[in-house]
Amino acid sequence: MRTFVMVCIAMLSLIAITFGPMTQVNAQNPATRAAVDMDMDAMPTLSADGVRRVQLALQKKGIIPGPIDGIFGPLTKQAVRNFQSRYGIKATGDVDNQTLFALGEVDLAI
Repeated sequence: MRTFVMVCIAMLSLIAITFGPMTQVNAQNPATRAAVDMDMDAMPTLSADGVRRVQLALQKKGIIPGPIDGIFGPLTKQAVRNFQSRYGIKATGDVDNQTLFALGEVDLAI
């Protein structure tokens, strides 16, 4: 009986973690905007910090962008192109909103 109770508690905890508290989408916060509301072909102007974040995101995905220096040079452009190709995005090497979403850097999108 004790094992059954512990299994039930574990399952309820997992359900609570998975489905509990749902957060409401805030249209003013770019990180919570729906992709359907954005132009995926738009290309934001990235600051050096934005480029650095893209470089780090590429690195986390296993693609070497060259030095993490905030400079969008030829190595970073090639890394973006490789990432886009790997994820089925038109491989231009340019960082558009679709690429930012795929990298998990939604708040950099415009």
